[in-house]
Amino acid sequence: MESVSKKSISCESNDGIEDRLSGLPDELIVHILSLMPTLDAVRTMLLRPFRNLWTLVPALSFEYYGYYCRIADKPPSTHVSYSSFTCFVRNALLLNRRSTIDSFRLCICNLDKKSTDTKIIGDVQMLLRYAIEREVKDLYFHYNAHFFDPPGCVFTSQYLVTLTLFCCTLEHYEHQSQPQMVNLRKLSLLFVGGSNKAFNQLISGCPCLQELFINTAFGLELVSLNINSPSVRKLYLRVSDGSYNLNCPSLKILDIAICETDVKLNMIGVISLQEVNFEDLPWDCDSGEINAYFSLSQNAELISFSSVAFKGISFIKKMEFPQNRWKRIVLHPQWNHERCLEVICMLIKSSINLEELIIYAGESSGNCELFSPGLSTCVLPLLRTVTIHGNHGYEKWCEGQLQVIEFLLKNAVILEKLVITFGENKLTAVEKFDLVKQVSTFRRASVNATVIFT
Repeated sequence: MESVSKKSISCESNDGIEDRLSGLPDELIVHILSLMPTLDAVRTMLLRPFRNLWTLVPALSFEYYGYYCRIADKPPSTHVSYSSFTCFVRNALLLNRRSTIDSFRLCICNLDKKSTDTKIIGDVQMLLRYAIEREVKDLYFHYNAHFFDPPGCVFTSQYLVTLTLFCCTLEHYEHQSQPQMVNLRKLSLLFVGGSNKAFNQLISGCPCLQELFINTAFGLELVSLNINSPSVRKLYLRVSDGSYNLNCPSLKILDIAICETDVKLNMIGVISLQEVNFEDLPWDCDSGEINAYFSLSQNAELISFSSVAFKGISFIKKMEFPQNRWKRIVLHPQWNHERCLEVICMLIKSSINLEELIIYAGESSGNCELFSPGLSTCVLPLLRTVTIHGNHGYEKWCEGQLQVIEFLLKNAVILEKLVITFGENKLTAVEKFDLVKQVSTFRRASVNATVIFT
C-alpha cells in the first residue's frame, strides 16, 4: 500500500494533475531528447522522468555559439570560451552509452579567428573521428574560423548516409587515397574549397549518391566543375561564376540559383530530367542568356520560378521564350512589376503542353500594367487545372490577378477546374462576394470549367 501511494504522489503535481511524462516509456523519452540540442538534453537530467536517459540519445548536436550564449548570456569572443565548449562536448561524448550514433552535428561559428591554433584544430579533428568511430550515419560539420581539413576517415566511412560540409577544403586529399563512401546518399558542399580534381575524386568515391547540394555563391571556392555522377537524381546548384558541365544521366530534379551572369551550364547525357526549379536568376541577363538556361529545362515536365527568379526575367526587354514541353508550371510573380502580366502570358504561350498552372501571390500586392492587345488572346489546348493563391495578409486582390483569371478562363479550351484561394486575405464577406460575382461574369472557353473558391 505504501509503494502504491508513493507512485500516486509522484504521478501527480501539486495541483492534482497527472504527470504524463512519468508514464512515458524510456524509448519514447530518448527519442524526444534526440530531437533537442545536446546541451538541452543534458539539462533534463535534473527532472525525475528523464534521469540519465540523455546518455542514450542516438543524435548529438553541439553548437558553439548557442552553447556560450546560454551559459554566459553573451556572444563568445575569447579562447577561454572555446575551451569550455570543447570540455563540455568531450564529457558529453564520454558519457554517451551508445555503441553507435545516428546523427552528429558540430557547428563552430563566430569563433574568434585570432584564437584559432593547432590545439583547436586537433580538438575538432578528434571530435569528428569520434563520430566516425561510432559509425555515424548523418554528419553535419560547420567551421567558419577558416578553411578546415576534415580528417581523412570522414571520406572513407562505410556508414555515412548523409554528409554536410560547411567552410571546409578538399585540397588536402587530392593526392591521397581514393575516398570511398559506398553508402552515402546525400552530399552537401557549402563554400567548400578545392580543385576540380579533388571534387571529382570525392564524387567518384560515392557510387550510390542520390542528392548533391553545391553552393559556391559569390565566387567562393569550387567553381568550373565537371559534375560526373551516374547515380545522382537530385542536384541543387547555387553558383555565381564559372562553367559547369553536368554529366548526370539519372538526374530527375534540378534546383538552380544563378547569382551572376558569368555562369555557363552544359548538360551532357541528361535524359531523365523531370523537374527544374529556378530559385534565382540575375537581373542583368539578356534574352540570349536566359534562353540558354531555359534550353536546359525545355524537356522537363515541371518548371518552377521563385519570386526572385521571376523578377529576374521580368527585367528583360523584348523577351521571347523558346518553345518547351513543360506540363506543369509554378510561378511566384511580383505583381507590382510593370511587366508581370506580360511575362506570365509569354511563359504560358510558349508551353504548348501545359496541363496544370499554379500561381502564388508573390511578395507584393501592387498593380501591374494591363495586358496589351497582342497578348490577351491565345489558345491553351491542354490546360486542365489552374490554382490561383490569394495575397498573404493583403486587403484586396490586385487588378493583375483578376486579369490573369480572366485570361485563363477565356483561352483554356478544355479547362476543368480553376481554384481560387483567399488564403489570409483581410477581405470582408462583402468584398469576397464582390470578387466571386466579378469572376462569374468572365467568359469561359470551356463549357466544363468550374471555378472553386476556398
